[in-house]
Amino acid sequence: MKKTLIFLFLGLISCNSTKVISNSEKENIISELNYIFNIDQKYAGGPFDYLFKKHEKKEAWKIFEMMRDSVGLENQKKIKKIYSKYGYLGYDKIGKEYSRKFWITIQHADNDIKFQQKMLKELAKEIDKNNAERSNYAMLEDRIAINLNQKQRFGSQITYNKSGQAIPKNGLIDSLNVDNLRIKYNLPPFKEYYNSMTTDHFEMNKDYFIKQGMKEPKLYE
Repeated sequence: MKKTLIFLFLGLISCNSTKVISNSEKENIISELNYIFNIDQKYAGGPFDYLFKKHEKKEAWKIFEMMRDSVGLENQKKIKKIYSKYGYLGYDKIGKEYSRKFWITIQHADNDIKFQQKMLKELAKEIDKNNAERSNYAMLEDRIAINLNQKQRFGSQITYNKSGQAIPKNGLIDSLNVDNLRIKYNLPPFKEYYNSMTTDHFEMNKDYFIKQGMKEPKLYE
């Protein structure tokens, strides 16, 4: 009896990975992914202005992070439900735009590393079939590494030093060959990306850096 149940369960997983999505199902999924993506991006930045007006900075951030975590958990539930029914949504099932919108919640599921690791394996299968964006794989792998307090391969996850310069969070596994990897996975060159992020960070915090005696961002040469 146990063997039969195991066989049926594995069969269901296999069917999900090749399940054909009807037009009506596709419309529902697209609507769901648009909602998930839009609310994810709404909470991707910092606290809303009204929070700063009502609370001190530290309290505003605390409240905002609680709101963001709640939204993230709800999004994860929806994505997991979609995955359990249809498998990983690659280009062939939902198109490039919505495949990425499916991925973004997985990328932000930092509270569930096992889920991220499972999705990384699924994403690898889609990459092998040219059925998903290679940069998504690189960023998810790096995200998992950071969540496990490990070094990154691609350097997609950044933090900033005291000078406001973007640096790879936790460091790189192989800094000499990082650009070769980045090119292979459709990521911009290291200096180009890190200088862009450094410049943006400087502009967002310009008053602070000017007070520190910095008139321009510290870029990689």
